[in-house]
Amino acid sequence: MINPLAMKKHPTPRRRIELGFIAALALVLAAFEWTAFEYNTVQHSAYTGGLALEAEVVPPNAPSKPAPPVRNLLITPEIHPDPPVGPEPSPDPDPTIDPLAGKIQGFDFGDFGDGDDGDWEVETVLVAEHMPHFSECSNVLNRDEERACTEGQMIRMIQACAKFPPILREASIGGVVYLQFNVNEFGAIQDETVLKSAHPKLDKAALDALQCIPRLEPGTQQGRPVRVTYTIPVRFTIR
Repeated sequence: MINPLAMKKHPTPRRRIELGFIAALALVLAAFEWTAFEYNTVQHSAYTGGLALEAEVVPPNAPSKPAPPVRNLLITPEIHPDPPVGPEPSPDPDPTIDPLAGKIQGFDFGDFGDGDDGDWEVETVLVAEHMPHFSECSNVLNRDEERACTEGQMIRMIQACAKFPPILREASIGGVVYLQFNVNEFGAIQDETVLKSAHPKLDKAALDALQCIPRLEPGTQQGRPVRVTYTIPVRFTIR
């Protein structure tokens, strides 16, 4: 006669196979759960790009102390009085020809040589051989650093001088104004214009900020001063 207690103490081979399948299934489920956890913990990296030449104007969240009034640096032409009229110089002597040298004697052509009257037209370019720059940014050994320093100062001046219109700030209205201007052959800002408008009040605020840029060293092309065109987006941001 078979004792039932003995059967419980000693499981049959079929019972052992079932227990083995259960243990293997538990290990597979645990492996899937661990793999899913590792997949969900992937770290993500963020990349933020920006324009090389862009000014952002952000109004303060809460006014603390009233900001000191901004002094606009207006670019005005220098006015030189006419020199006093003196006695008329004596006329140049008639040119004489030296038969031995074969040259005209009696005329002084100055430093320009024969035949160069000095008349030339000022070019307008997007990129000059030597870009306009501030004297404190001058770098003979590295023109790229000189240009980056100058453009960085331009951006900081615009950001410091641009005033966010209060009525638009209260209405949470912002936008980007695209400006274009020339640095002329004398280093002054001229021909300011709005390429793309965001709002009439924002356009005016951006144009007014250009008055804070002082005179620069003019750009040159082949040793001659040229006008250089700049395009700058001015971003008015509400945070």
